[in-house]
Order: sequence, then C-alpha cells, then structure tokens
Amino acid sequence: MRVAITGASGFLGGALARAYHDNGNHVVALVRKTSNISLLKELGVEVIYGELSDETAFNTLLKNADLGIHCAALTTDIGPWEQFVAVNINGTKNFFEASLKQGCSKVVYISSVVVYGNGRHHRGTDEEAPYETIIVDNYTRSKIIADRMAFEYHQKRNLPVTVVRPGYIWGPGDRAIMPLLIEAIKSNKLAVVDGGTNIMHLSHIDNVVQGIMLAAKSEKSTGRAYNITDGSKVTTFRFLTDLINIIGVEYKIRSFPYVPVYVVAYFLELYARLRRYKFKPPITRYTVRLSKYDQFFDISRAIYELGYKPQVNYKEGMAGLTGSVRSLYYGQK
Repeated sequence: MRVAITGASGFLGGALARAYHDNGNHVVALVRKTSNISLLKELGVEVIYGELSDETAFNTLLKNADLGIHCAALTTDIGPWEQFVAVNINGTKNFFEASLKQGCSKVVYISSVVVYGNGRHHRGTDEEAPYETIIVDNYTRSKIIADRMAFEYHQKRNLPVTVVRPGYIWGPGDRAIMPLLIEAIKSNKLAVVDGGTNIMHLSHIDNVVQGIMLAAKSEKSTGRAYNITDGSKVTTFRFLTDLINIIGVEYKIRSFPYVPVYVVAYFLELYARLRRYKFKPPITRYTVRLSKYDQFFDISRAIYELGYKPQVNYKEGMAGLTGSVRSLYYGQK
C-alpha cells in the first residue's frame, strides 16, 4: 500500500511514517526543504519537498496513493491569523483537492479535541458535541474551520475522509511541548492554575498512531470523527509532579488563581499583537484555560467502531519518558 503523509518530519507524522513503513508499506512524505528528515532517510521513505501552498507537490505526493494522512499544521496558539489561514485552512484545502484529483482511496485528517473548546469543563464530551463558539485563539479557530471543511468535502464531493481528534500528544520524541515544560522547571517558572486539579487530555503517541491506523483501514469510519486519547484521568499537577520525580530534583510547583492569570495573559497577547508577534508571551489565554478546565473526552466511539484500545497506559507512558526527559533537563545527547 502506498501511504502519503504530510508533516512527516514532525512528532506524529514521523511516528506514523515509521509505523506504516515497519508494516511493509511504501511511505511517501511531503516536507519542507528546511525540515529535519534524518528519520525519514533512515527509514528509506520517499521524500517530496514542498510547501502546503504548493498544489503541484500535493498532487505528486498523492499520485497513486491508497491512503493520505494530513498531519501538517501550525500548532502554536499565538501568531497572525494569516499564518493560520495559510497553513491550517488553505493547506488542508489543498490536501483535500489533491486527494480528490488523484483519486485517493482513503483520507485521514488530523484534527484536535480543541475544536470542542477549552473554556469549559469536558467530562465525557463525545464527537456529537458542537464546535466551540467562544474562541480566544487563532489555533482553535483555524482547526474548527478545517475540521468542518473535512465534512463538507465528504458530504458535497464524496471525499472518503475520516477525522481524528487527539488531545495533547505526548511521549518520547515530543519536540514541541515537553521541552517547554522541562525548561520551565529548569528556570523555576513552572506553575499551575487553581492547584492544577484539572484533568488533561493526554494522548500517548503510540495510542494516537494506533487509533489513526485503525481509522484508516475501517470502511465504516468514512465521514466520521473519532476522539483518540488515552482515556485516563490524570491531573495537571500529577503529570508535572511525575515529570519532576523522573528528573530527580526538588521543585515546589506554585499555584496562582485563574482570573488574575487570565487577565495577565490577555494583556500579554495584546502586547504581542502590538509588537507584530516579535514578542512571544510566556502565557496565553489558550494555555490558561487548558490549565483550568477538565479535558476528558469520550472515546467509546473509537472503541466500539474501530476496535481501539489504548495500548500504553499512563504509568507505562511516564516510565517511557525517563530517558528523553532526563536528556532534556541535563543536556545529555
């Protein structure tokens, strides 16, 4: 089977490339010329260079592809709207258009549970929940538009697409969030909101890969959305405490009340916009809301329709972080 993947130089895309390659498939990846493709070279993956605005590159990527998986996305929550439009919206549209043109048999779009919003508690939210309407960040806004677009392409143009909505994808190899957390510990800046008692939407990388592969091979998944998380109820405070224990340092996690922190985040974002985002705020309303509200999502649809069963539990996942977390903290290679 020929499997086309965007964002294959990233955390999730790279893990998918390895998994499909190891299962005997021919993997072709779309990456930027500036991307680190050492893993892809090691695997012998076919690499196509191009931007998400490059329609020719998309058509080359998806030519004769049996399966197309769109992982590429701008995942920061702060920045000019135009960037999110170019990457998360127009890039997704270009992927869908090329998939139709090349007759791709199956398409999987990687969305996010963020489409349900993070400004309220989620205590078992399922895929039938409406999109968030009170949006404070461009990432959420762009992912909602792209998520909705996937269903429009299916309903109006018969695109055989499945939408997968993971939470915070964690595990060895995370180069986005984990380094920031470790740096915050090193610089004594790690803190929580209201005691860090909220439940996180943890989605271990191995579980997400499993969920995507199951969705990709399921006929009944076409035109459907699936929440893919660990199904765990781990609080922010516990997660951070366990990271600190892995490192083996003494660290007291400070806690601040939600409202004052949210107000500070608002003004930091305002200053960032005035500086045309040359200043990156240390906290944003998006991250503050994530730290306040429970983020527990129902995964029963994936369990019953796809046969999904998280293969890595929280304890195992945390144990698997030991080497990478200590390397990040102590600067080991």
